[in-house]
Amino acid sequence: MEPYAVAASAFGIVMLLYTTRELLSRRMRPLDYSFWAFIWGILILIGTVPQFYSALLLLTQAVGMYTPIHFVTTFSILVLFALAYYLRKRIAELDDKLSVVVQHVALQNTSARKEALEPKSPKKAKA
Repeated sequence: MEPYAVAASAFGIVMLLYTTRELLSRRMRPLDYSFWAFIWGILILIGTVPQFYSALLLLTQAVGMYTPIHFVTTFSILVLFALAYYLRKRIAELDDKLSVVVQHVALQNTSARKEALEPKSPKKAKA
């Protein structure tokens, strides 16, 4: 096995284990896990099964690319654009939710201050 194949396989295995740990500790959703597990699985396959790389070579030539690295690079850039779009959308949603919470807390603090500053009416003592 080539050194880059060993490095790719080791990296894929470590990342798959880390991703699985994130899922088990509920810091990752199952849909996100399945996406990343697929990516790490492909990386492990490329490193451990040389025939997979040959099949990828045939696929890339069928789509008009000369080497698998062109296919991988193009595909990776497309995936990164999709992830950047998703993350930007998610950040905007979280920003909106945070704004609502901050406004709610500010209104509660304002009403509490008004109550504290209002003079209390003196109570009349019973004779």
